[in-house]
Amino acid sequence: MAEHHIVFAADITPDTANGFISILTNLIGQNATRAIIAVNSSGGNVVSGITMYNVMRAMPYPITTHNIGNVDSISNVLFLGGEERYACAASTFMFHGVGFNGNANERLEENILKAKLDTVLSDHKRISGILSDRTQDKLTVRAGMKLFKEQRTRNAEWALDKGLINEIRDFTFPAGGNVHLIMQQS
Repeated sequence: MAEHHIVFAADITPDTANGFISILTNLIGQNATRAIIAVNSSGGNVVSGITMYNVMRAMPYPITTHNIGNVDSISNVLFLGGEERYACAASTFMFHGVGFNGNANERLEENILKAKLDTVLSDHKRISGILSDRTQDKLTVRAGMKLFKEQRTRNAEWALDKGLINEIRDFTFPAGGNVHLIMQQS
């Protein structure tokens, strides 16, 4: 069977991103005809999330994503990497602004603060551009920027209305299917 299911139920970190990318690239050698990715993630590292999205978009086989719980923060970008996108009726999508963890010993002078703010605003624009592109402007860049300021969780009906998903439907595994797991380590 050349169709593969991937369950991504973890935070987005450099390690989980590398594992995810490894699975996707290995599927090329297995002559995959399609990958269905079930996503439940609280988000995480912006750079890793953008990289995962770009790799998904580069795959020679079609990718479908399915929100099976929560798609939060940068995992929205991962989710948008699917050509077809679905969500379970009880699933949610959460948006908030990009942030960074500070160092207790870091001296925050004006130039450092300006550089950090520039990075945050650049990431907001980059993510909003992906939202706009993947929803065919149902969520414009401006609307995406507004989502970051509102910091709200949205339901599947909202996602359908805004073009994040194609349909609200249950997720099912095929009997005897090829399943790959990326789970949160405890």
